[in-house]
Amino acid sequence: MRLISGAFLLIASNTVWAQTGTQLWAEWQISYPYGTRFLVENTFAYQTLLSKGESWTSLSISPVFEFTWLPAVELVSEIPIGRTRQTDSKSSFEISPIVGARFHITQNRRFNTRILTRYQSRNFQDMETGEWEFKGRIRLKGELWVSINGPNLFVDKLWYAFADYEEFLVIDEQVNERYANLRRARLGIGYRLSYKHRFDLAFTLQKSRDEINNQFESIDNVIQLKYKMYLNPPKNTTQN
Repeated sequence: MRLISGAFLLIASNTVWAQTGTQLWAEWQISYPYGTRFLVENTFAYQTLLSKGESWTSLSISPVFEFTWLPAVELVSEIPIGRTRQTDSKSSFEISPIVGARFHITQNRRFNTRILTRYQSRNFQDMETGEWEFKGRIRLKGELWVSINGPNLFVDKLWYAFADYEEFLVIDEQVNERYANLRRARLGIGYRLSYKHRFDLAFTLQKSRDEINNQFESIDNVIQLKYKMYLNPPKNTTQN
């Protein structure tokens, strides 16, 4: 928790010197567990800039497949596909496959900690010129999930809190687009009405830069609303 709190302070420390903005993210996630080791899901997302000035809007879908390899290790893959109007004069199409692994440090408790490591292959098309760019970046994320009014995260009518910190690291040439390199810290609260229906409200501080040797030149305040729908409850109820 101290690491994540320190990450928030790191991101917020230079706010007065950086360009700031406020974004709204609205997401609908459908998840389908299969057996006790497989999970297929898809997230539909809308993101937009709420601040005055040049507009920024994105629509995307993100199919995900997860496989529980070991009790504390999950293999994850994802294919985000989306279109973004980055400025009034620039739009892009992106398809960016992701592979990685999630490591559970503590799980099935009141306090749950995880580490998520991923590699993302970014494939961008400039909608005006038709040209493609192909780049890669590594994503490293630490997570904390806390059950507020239950013994763990797997009971109904549950309030829970979560916090995480993620670094996005471009490992080759830069992509000429917004948010190539990121630092992102998030705090949120959620409610599990039942196995099927869950709701999240989160606030994120995000620092970004376009070139790896540049300073982080913009800071975004992100309000995130998420509705999660789970289908086909697994027989092992400690994993839902």
